[in-house]
Amino acid sequence: MRKALPETNEVFIYEKQGKPVVWDFFAEEIVDAVNNKENRKQLVFIELRNWLSRYLQEGITDALLDDLNSAIHETRYAKYILPVDLMSSETGLPQNAYVAQYDKLPDPRAYAADDFSKLLTSGQLKRLKICQLEECDNFLLGPPQARWCSKTCGSKFRVREKRKRDSQ
Repeated sequence: MRKALPETNEVFIYEKQGKPVVWDFFAEEIVDAVNNKENRKQLVFIELRNWLSRYLQEGITDALLDDLNSAIHETRYAKYILPVDLMSSETGLPQNAYVAQYDKLPDPRAYAADDFSKLLTSGQLKRLKICQLEECDNFLLGPPQARWCSKTCGSKFRVREKRKRDSQ
């Protein structure tokens, strides 16, 4: 078994071929995949985009959590006792964990909800924003002052603002 990343607070594990596998969870990769134009027609990414948009509009509400729990209800889990080198423990003892079983992939909606739940519980969504360029609908994870998903969007915005000022 591979060790979990030492700097992560929460370990995400899934089952593959009957064995638990640590998922090297990177929120930026999920957001990049959602923003990728080629993925926009795939149901998993459409659903993830919907969850992210809803989170930005509502925040963490009881309704959002109820809907999320309903959606991930389809995902099957197996209980494992994990060794300390895989899942650290304050007591130094092996830990209980419920591991998502992905040998038989759930409905894409449930899969998207499961990924969104990982983003939500990891705390990474605190940094989630939508690009401020009007015609761009990409998401970004960034510091509070970040406004654009890319240098290109930031440049387009600044050029547009300068042209507005110059035309007045």
